Amino acid sequence: MPGKTKRSGDLATTLAARHATAFLAAWRNALSTARTACAACAALAGVSYLPPAAAAPLTFASPPAEIAKAVLDDEPGTVAVGIWRNQQGRFALQRNPVGSVGEVVECDSAAAQPFFEIGSISKVFTGLLLAQAVERGDLSLDDTLGKLLEAKASLKPETAAITLRQLVTHSACLPREPQDFPGYGTPNPFSRHDRWKIYAGLSGMTLEHAPPCGAAYSNLGMGLVGQLLSDRYAKPWDVLVRENITGPLGMRDTMQYLGRQASRLATGYQHEALQGPWDFDALSGAGALRSTAPDLLLLARALMAGRAGPLGPAAERALTPLGRFRGDEIGYAILIRGPAGHRTYHHDGLTGGYRTLLAFAPDTQEAVAILASNSHANPVKVLTGITASRYPIAPATQMAPAPAALAEYGGVYRADKDTSFTFVAQDGELYRRSTGTGFRALSPGGPDTFVDADAGARYVFSREAGEIVRVDYYLGDSGFSGFSSFSGVAGLRTKEAVPPVAVVPLDKQLDYAGHYRARRFIRTDLDLDVRAENGQLGVRAGNWFRRPVFPVAGKPDRFAYENGRSQLQFERDAAGHVAGVVLYENGVIRLRRLP
Repeated sequence: MPGKTKRSGDLATTLAARHATAFLAAWRNALSTARTACAACAALAGVSYLPPAAAAPLTFASPPAEIAKAVLDDEPGTVAVGIWRNQQGRFALQRNPVGSVGEVVECDSAAAQPFFEIGSISKVFTGLLLAQAVERGDLSLDDTLGKLLEAKASLKPETAAITLRQLVTHSACLPREPQDFPGYGTPNPFSRHDRWKIYAGLSGMTLEHAPPCGAAYSNLGMGLVGQLLSDRYAKPWDVLVRENITGPLGMRDTMQYLGRQASRLATGYQHEALQGPWDFDALSGAGALRSTAPDLLLLARALMAGRAGPLGPAAERALTPLGRFRGDEIGYAILIRGPAGHRTYHHDGLTGGYRTLLAFAPDTQEAVAILASNSHANPVKVLTGITASRYPIAPATQMAPAPAALAEYGGVYRADKDTSFTFVAQDGELYRRSTGTGFRALSPGGPDTFVDADAGARYVFSREAGEIVRVDYYLGDSGFSGFSSFSGVAGLRTKEAVPPVAVVPLDKQLDYAGHYRARRFIRTDLDLDVRAENGQLGVRAGNWFRRPVFPVAGKPDRFAYENGRSQLQFERDAAGHVAGVVLYENGVIRLRRLP
């Protein structure tokens, strides 16, 4: 932990002005093609980028246009990608109309970029504000809610004991959202929680456990940090962000309220459904900012510069590990992957119509910012590629176990109440899935060890008295110095039933792929989009997220959702072609296959 220093004056004085001047000059020189040089971005409609036929893992070295195409795929909306590498910034922009795929434009400068909601990347700004406050000595990570909310809320003892350290590392035992949260299906769900409503909710709250708890993501907790900072300095959270981060760094396109620039906000979608912007009140610190790819790269560069950069010692403090967050470490709200000296810092964001990612690596001075105006876009696949490339898995050192021995690893291993790992032995391979995801085939990587090289993941099984009782999940290879404790999540074996089959052959999956529709007179027509991706069959209903479905043993053409209660029965015509599907979910719905 960096040493604590006392300073006086306004919070903005914590910024090292002498470093900021040189840093901003270097940034502007790197973009010396000038903002007007890419005013042609919108005019280059006839220029498109064609990715290579064989898709390589997406990394910091990937062309921005290739990342843009992969992230947005065929979803409607806009995606902007910025890469900082070799001391220069490169950008790409793609706009997809509903029902078609647009062309990608790759630029060398930062002109006229659209705004996007960056969602939970806003937490990185809140964490940085807290790091600045701690660096000044204005606050301590050990300050409790009881102290900070004295005379503002009447807290029960376990709530009063929550510390700023626990809030900023998601270990405060708080729920993910406020108790009266209206739900994510509600338009603008965070707009109705003002300061006093949040404090009243804390006053009546009974925690399931006394802090600290194992990491459990909490928008309430990080939003509360932002409000506590606002209270401490008697200024709105967005003003603190402007005075202490975006203003000094020259981030002219990062703000909570767009005002006259609202027309630059990319139209948000949830699949093909239009989504309005989200507004925040007391929980602004959890997700309220709008920004652009160039601005987020500017923040990443300032953080990568550490104490020698424009943010001074607070940048080093913000990136210091404070605890564990599932498979990662966590600093001041930012997630940390990898060993000391070779770390990757990251955070993603999700609102009703937007999906974003910021990741950077100080040791190589590389960064990527991905902003998409469709919540079904998938920027996190880039983080997977970065992990696999920066922490490669060693090649398999042994032959696959015999089928009988392979079956020994099959089981359901639970990490916490929300997360489990399921392993199924099938056709001489071991398949793995975690909660909410599909199955992936693993390769042998050593005694009681299996690897997913494309994801940079290892699974190490442990035994007691010869019986497998546990699996540990690691990101990266232990061949690197310091990796023995890197990114571990443990799952304990349960007695839950294991599916006898994980996947069906790819050619059969492709039989099912297509669009299916049921006409309904009173309710909206039901549409199912069935697709095979990465060896896993997935189904999207309407504008909901795609969910994996799994074969039901002994029942041809039958699949079940993860909850086990909803099932699909594909139907074939006389020629054996899949012509429709029956959905068993709160009744029976028959859908026909569309051409």
